Formats: sequence, structure tokens, C-alpha cells
Amino acid sequence: MKNVKRHPLGRFESPNDPRDWKLQNFADSGMEVESQIKTIHHPFRSKSLAQGNTGHCCGFADANYLINDPVNTPCTNEDGHRFYYLCKEFDGEPGNEEGSNIRSAAKVLRSLGRISNYAFANSFEMIKWWLLNRGPLVVGTYWHDGMFDPDETNTVYPTGMVNGGHAYIANGIDETYIYFQNSWGEDWGDNGAFRMLIPDFIKIFAIGGEALAAVELENMTTKKINVIELIINWIISLLKGELK
Repeated sequence: MKNVKRHPLGRFESPNDPRDWKLQNFADSGMEVESQIKTIHHPFRSKSLAQGNTGHCCGFADANYLINDPVNTPCTNEDGHRFYYLCKEFDGEPGNEEGSNIRSAAKVLRSLGRISNYAFANSFEMIKWWLLNRGPLVVGTYWHDGMFDPDETNTVYPTGMVNGGHAYIANGIDETYIYFQNSWGEDWGDNGAFRMLIPDFIKIFAIGGEALAAVELENMTTKKINVIELIINWIISLLKGELK
């Protein structure tokens, strides 16, 4: 049996918060109309970052998001570690090394003025639309044994046991695969890049997966938002003590 190197992970599911914006509220009103574009890849113009022997993937997902087109802002491994520790400030666990979540990662970029705001994708179709029409997303999913070692085509397969959660970047899609950027160094995948069959990604996204992207609130299609429902859900969660 092949000896597979299990890299550190470090992503937990973001706690429920009904105040989160949804990416569908920032999509064009004609989202239901199939895009004429079938394939796109937003370039990652840098050597792959390497989180090393840490669970700092949420901080490195921030750094990769900034590096990737269209933002194209240089970042280093030091930035990835710095972003992680800022995540832990938002988690209320300063200095903790056990991992974080992608909402905290988005809050870090917002607090630093790198993004205006963020919103979550609630379906694969929304992820697909966003990739084809807007840009990359930060993704968080569970990570299986079969995903640690890409094959000769840099494809990973969600087979075997779940080892934990991981955060990474989705930056491309075609009719067969969805493409990603990881943070395990230049020697993993193709300079950190890998891909997954779309049905495989849909499967793992459906079980505790999440994805988000930067948004501008002024671009929100307000007609799609039930404000009263949003307020009611927020009050209910507040009474339950779910919000921090």
C-alpha cells in the first residue's frame, strides 16, 4: 500500500449565523439563465505558499485569495501565518493552534480593508456561477485519505476516511472538473494546484462544506432579500445564544 503523507489540516465549520449574506443576493437577476461561458480559470500568479506543519489553512486561504486573480496582491507564508492568528482573535481563542473557520478568515480580510464584505454560497450551482461570472472563492470541506496524494493529472478523489477539515481556494471550472489552489508548497500537485471531478466535489460540499467570496454591498440585488425574515432569524439565534 502506498505511503501517503498526511499534511496538516485545520478548518472547522463556521458556526451558524443567520446574518451572513448569501452570494445569490449579489448575482445578476438573470442567474437562472445558463452562462455562455463553460470554462474559466482565474490564474494564480505565484509560487505555492506552504503552511508547513501547522493547521493554519484558513489564514493561508486568505493569502491565496489575495494572490489569485483578479485581486493579484502579493502575499508570503508569513502573511498566511499572520492571517491565521488574526482568525483566532475573531474566534476568541488568541494563539490557539487547533484551527479556525472560513468566516473568521473573511472577517480578517474585511478588518484589514482587503475586502468590503463577504457572502456565502449555499449550493454548487452558486459556486459554479460565481466562478464563471465573478472570480475565485474560499472553500472549506472535509478532507479524505484519497485527497492527500494527487494522481499524475493532479486530480484528488474523496475516498477513504475523513481526516478533518481543510480550507483552500476554488479558482476554475470546466464541464468535468473544478480547480483549486492549496497551501502545501510547490511540490504538492502542480505548484499547489489540483482538481476534482465535479460530482466528487458536490458530494463533499454537501456534507459540512462551505464557500464564500468577497462582495460589495452596493451591488446587492435587494429585491431578492427578505429583510424581515433575516431580522427574525437573527433575533432567534441571539436568544438561543448562538451568536458571538
